[in-house]
Amino acid sequence: MMASLENIENIESYLLALGLVLMIAELLLGFSIILLFTLGVSLLITSGLVFLDVFEPSLLNLFIAVSVLDTLLMVLLWKPMKYLQRDKAPQSVKSDLVGNVIELTQDTGPTHPSTVQYSGVTWKVKCSEPLPAGTQVVIEDVEVGSLIVKINR
Repeated sequence: MMASLENIENIESYLLALGLVLMIAELLLGFSIILLFTLGVSLLITSGLVFLDVFEPSLLNLFIAVSVLDTLLMVLLWKPMKYLQRDKAPQSVKSDLVGNVIELTQDTGPTHPSTVQYSGVTWKVKCSEPLPAGTQVVIEDVEVGSLIVKINR
């Protein structure tokens, strides 16, 4: 014989627990599935409504309450949640090398790239103007494998 929801004591506790589990799962997934969050919140609200005796905890009442709340939350939270999922522009990483002065060992320029040995690494040197070997330059920025330099004035 199958137990009905009317015979389950403290159904609001089960709804609360399931809602929390869904919200934690959504948090662990990084808000990638908006439905888990809204369903979790719907279950929490329904649990509170059952606890406050707003309606009888029958299967139909619980289904309707969760469905209506989930639909409302999905409509209200769609744009804010999609905003959380957006791709963020990569941020420039600050390097300890920026601001250091080095001496060029080769002629270099915008069309004539060169390399320099610095801090135990061979770097490509990029600059916006032609510079002869022996010029003191300041490191402006660092990219993967490249130093962007300007003349030290």
